[in-house]
Amino acid sequence: MPKYEMETLEATPEFDLFMFAELTGETRIDQELLDEFAPRWDDWVKKLNAYKLTNTEGENGYILVFLDADVDEEIDYIWNDSPAFALSFHNLAVCMVMTAARGLVPELEQGACAPLPRAPEGVKDATGELGIEWKDDNTINRKYAVFTPFPYSGGCAVCTMSESCPNSTVRQ
Repeated sequence: MPKYEMETLEATPEFDLFMFAELTGETRIDQELLDEFAPRWDDWVKKLNAYKLTNTEGENGYILVFLDADVDEEIDYIWNDSPAFALSFHNLAVCMVMTAARGLVPELEQGACAPLPRAPEGVKDATGELGIEWKDDNTINRKYAVFTPFPYSGGCAVCTMSESCPNSTVRQ
């Protein structure tokens, strides 16, 4: 089994209003909501983690970007109080991890896709040190995360979400 070395990366994404609007399908965002976003973005960016995982045998590198579990909990708490607001904050967290990933792997923006490969055992072992637990369905114990090949290696051919993949959840 290959071993993976982890390197901490600096990810300091700036809020991208156009990406947020694209994610949500909204053409208009209320100023009151934007005012709520600013302090959360500033707080959450401090809770954003980014790592480059390099195979010590030379193949299959990855980028992992995720928000701390307390961001998951904060958004869960908001769901109880205001589902509409919570959906907006959920989308803000998604926007943050995707913006960060695009900053680290610029090809993600060009392809409009962040391929989701199946994590090899070596990756699972390495990220375990971070408190990341991988589930059988290739998800982790963080709601807001991106795991993708680095360097960029295309989309559907390496993605567990592609229709031809036996792990696909989008197959009709």
